[in-house]
Amino acid sequence: MGPVVFATCLSKVSEPAASVARSVAAATGAALHVLHAIPPTAGFTGDAAMVAREASRARQESELQGAVEAFCLRTNLGLNNTRRILSGEIAVEIAVYANTVNASLLIVGTTAPTGLSAVLLGSVADEIMRRATVPVLIVRHDVALPRG
Repeated sequence: MGPVVFATCLSKVSEPAASVARSVAAATGAALHVLHAIPPTAGFTGDAAMVAREASRARQESELQGAVEAFCLRTNLGLNNTRRILSGEIAVEIAVYANTVNASLLIVGTTAPTGLSAVLLGSVADEIMRRATVPVLIVRHDVALPRG
């Protein structure tokens, strides 16, 4: 059985999905992988700019690792899991990661956009669902989950 992969934006929107990921991983005995993806840095050119970009990216990734750990503790995921910061087109990076580790389930949270914004923009969760070759569970942020 592959791991349960949980992709988070680190906000309260992801908390119900974190609860589901924790429960599924515990119930199945699967390893839990926690992902946070960020868009690529743009606007730099030349060698000096590349060095500056890499230093900035390393600092940012270090800070994000701390933020992911804090999220894991706040949502009772704990730190006995694999945590990754991904960089690139967010939906693509998450789907590729889940596909690469042959995840048994990919769990993402969503605000479930509606109306014109849903039609024009879609959502990252929808894009992940279209790109992943593993099962995807999308958890709405406003869902009431049982405690425990």
